[in-house]
Amino acid sequence: MAKTLMITLPDNLDQALTAQAQRLNQSPEAIVVQALTKQLTFLSQVTSLQTVETDPLLKLIGSLNVDIPDLAENHDHYIGQYLYQELQVDG
Repeated sequence: MAKTLMITLPDNLDQALTAQAQRLNQSPEAIVVQALTKQLTFLSQVTSLQTVETDPLLKLIGSLNVDIPDLAENHDHYIGQYLYQELQVDG
């Protein structure tokens, strides 16, 4: 069931919306629904992830200077290597 929502737009936003609707040959309402859908999808994904406020380790991003260029992408591999080597020394 569709629901009607009435909003008041500032002049500059109304002008930008109208121009975008004309460029895309769509109604302003269709543009707003598309934008709202994208935004709500994005917010849903963001809220499902841990945020900086809830994960203290995220505050450390960029604070280390290392000579491993792919550390961010392959950190699990490097942690695994270290743990494997540590087990070999202890075992």
